[in-house]
Amino acid sequence: MGDFPREWILVRDLEEGGQGYTYVVKRSDRDDPAEYVLKRLKNPKREDYFDREILACQKLDHPNVLKVLEHGKTPKGKPFLITEYCSGGSLAGRPPVDSPSSGLRLFEQIVAGVAHAHSQEPPIYHLDIKPENILLKKSGTPVVGDWGICFIEDGAVTMTKEGPRGSIYYCAPELRGPKINAAPLLAVADVYSLGKVLYFLFSGDVFDGHEDEYSNDASKSLGHLYPSNPQMVLVDEIINLTVRRIPSERVSTAKGLLDRVRRTAERIDAGGRVLDLQRPQRCLYCAEGHYKPAHTMVNSSGYSAQHQRFPPIEERNKPDNLSSAPNSRYAYMRDVAAFLLGSPPQQGIPLMLICDHCGNVQYFRLEYSPKGYGENWKP
Repeated sequence: MGDFPREWILVRDLEEGGQGYTYVVKRSDRDDPAEYVLKRLKNPKREDYFDREILACQKLDHPNVLKVLEHGKTPKGKPFLITEYCSGGSLAGRPPVDSPSSGLRLFEQIVAGVAHAHSQEPPIYHLDIKPENILLKKSGTPVVGDWGICFIEDGAVTMTKEGPRGSIYYCAPELRGPKINAAPLLAVADVYSLGKVLYFLFSGDVFDGHEDEYSNDASKSLGHLYPSNPQMVLVDEIINLTVRRIPSERVSTAKGLLDRVRRTAERIDAGGRVLDLQRPQRCLYCAEGHYKPAHTMVNSSGYSAQHQRFPPIEERNKPDNLSSAPNSRYAYMRDVAAFLLGSPPQQGIPLMLICDHCGNVQYFRLEYSPKGYGENWKP
């Protein structure tokens, strides 16, 4: 039976991990038919990794964190630990998700497990978040595992070249390289890794920009990968708030990321739309046509082609685009509103969308937006 603790018997081998050998085991007394996982340390010099994982998992009690049930040493003195068995394998082995709603709900649980660790006193930072370390129970519930290089904050955080860095494809830029000179913000390092996991969840691929920000390459975005599903742009917005090179520009906490994910999932579940005129906007009434800006569909006296485009935010922020400038594009847009509705607002810029199949109209008073220019609309 090999070097196993007497209370456990081997069922089958699992894939060998970076720090240990793993096996599916059962209790030897046969009273418990459930299967568990036994991890046995490969390199005795890395016993501190085991100790750290045991300490972290003993402190964490959350449905989305892998449970350590038992630990000790084998008859030959090798450290081992027993965890729950997740028969669904790891996130790395599942196909990409193509539903924004179901994907975000799955991701929400992953973030919840990390946020729980960050909320401890002292906080616990995983620092090796990647698809291989997120396991799936038979029910499909994800749990965050492999806390072997986690950092448990107990006073000043000082990291050197011996400090944890995690997978090169998923760890934050400030944790890469042969030496870490500063004391990085570890919460936002985990946030960065979570953003890359979210991208993998939908793409099945690594966002391979070690030093790039997500917004710099539109060809890799989920909106580009799924052009027929405009709600993917809402998922892109979350990734863009996490996969950023400068730590201070990311969502600052896992709890903040969790709140954002929940709000976005709720928005998608309620049929929320992407406020982007460059994306297809299916009609809410006939569900066959698509909305087009009214100023691109209506020809009136003096209405030239240069005004048949909703201006980008940079132009909408210019003061001379208000009603005091009668020849501005905004004035023409107000003319369109007057032509169709009879009484457009005198301040602020109306935006009208007309279905190109049934003619259903959606009308927006952009002065209701925070600054009055419709900065929540794109472009």
